[in-house]
Amino acid sequence: MRLWDLVVTANRNLTRSKLRTLLTILAIFVGGFTLTLTTALNTGASQYLQRQLGNASVPGVFEVLPKTDLNPFATGVQKYDPNKKAGSLQNALTASMDQSDVDKLSKVQGVDTVSPYYTLQPEYISVDGGDKYQITTLSQNYGLNLDLASGRLLKDNDKDSAILSEEYLQPLGLNAQNAVGRQINIGYKNTHGKLAEKKITVVGVMRKTFIVQNQVFVDVDTAKELADAQGQGSRYMVVFVKFANVNDQTDEGALKERLQSVGNYTAVSIKERIGTIVTIVGAVTASLSVVGIIALLAASFGIINTLLMSVYERTKEVGLMKALGMHRRTVFGVFAIEAALVGFWGSAIAVLAAAGVSELINQYAAANFLKDFEGFTLLVVDPTVAAFVILLIMLIAFLAGTLPAIKASRLDPIEALRSE
Repeated sequence: MRLWDLVVTANRNLTRSKLRTLLTILAIFVGGFTLTLTTALNTGASQYLQRQLGNASVPGVFEVLPKTDLNPFATGVQKYDPNKKAGSLQNALTASMDQSDVDKLSKVQGVDTVSPYYTLQPEYISVDGGDKYQITTLSQNYGLNLDLASGRLLKDNDKDSAILSEEYLQPLGLNAQNAVGRQINIGYKNTHGKLAEKKITVVGVMRKTFIVQNQVFVDVDTAKELADAQGQGSRYMVVFVKFANVNDQTDEGALKERLQSVGNYTAVSIKERIGTIVTIVGAVTASLSVVGIIALLAASFGIINTLLMSVYERTKEVGLMKALGMHRRTVFGVFAIEAALVGFWGSAIAVLAAAGVSELINQYAAANFLKDFEGFTLLVVDPTVAAFVILLIMLIAFLAGTLPAIKASRLDPIEALRSE
């Protein structure tokens, strides 16, 4: 028999015991539905993280900070070492870098720029002498392609420029369109403890996110000016190093070793930072996927039971087919394909149902708990992933059906015809 004829015959055989087949398909459905939703959650979260944290493929940008053995978070009782300072949080935070570190890192082969990350302590933000609002974080951006609602990213030659988070728009009486090009006032205290203001032009508006909240990014020159005014311009906890002529195929591990070889430094690439967060999200959704896999394994026993009952009920039929010359491989193929078809129908219905449920959940989420996070689609059923889920379930079903299929193919035709 041709393969297509085997498929048609196997599919027709599934209708002989409709209730038993339906119950087995429902068991497959539960596992497939759970697995599809968990993969959809992983896809949706990963896509959002990539947009919010930047393009993970941006290569050659590293955070470099001083390596220290002061660990205020170490657990257990530590043996006293007179050659080391006490591992208090205060001591750990005092590990810093200065211009000599910048000069040293600038001489590393292939380095394009070395930019200190200044510690800035803003007081408030306002527009045109209006109400003043607290500003949570004022910082610089290195290596992240921020998800913008309008405007552009900061450039290396920008001065007195900023990217404003959407959270500040409504309080300041602005919107994503008219904010670009407007001047904002950043209040801060100088080294004498007196309030001062810095006028900065908005060049872009960043979409609201639960990852980076209430943040304002400024250009490097402005950050240095404010840090100097606050007496924080000569020491910094982190510097950002950017290598020239780097692409996705470049070995970032080798670049990291270059940086760490010139001093007592720890280097972490921006790609690693983003990858760590994505990995955490993946680990959470993977643990949820285990529930679906367990349900599928349980359903596989249902497939075995269904087909074994089918073999028992069709013993005479199988004996007659073999007596008329049907090959063992053909008998095996009919029952094995039946199992795969049970997996196909169960998984296909599960994927379609999960896609429909995902759409309903996304609409509810967008109107409620995710309404402030534009562009965050909670559940994304990717067609490629959905096809993989269907094929995986069909494979599990096929393997589950091999035992009954082998039993059917080994039936002796004479004994089978004699059976009651």
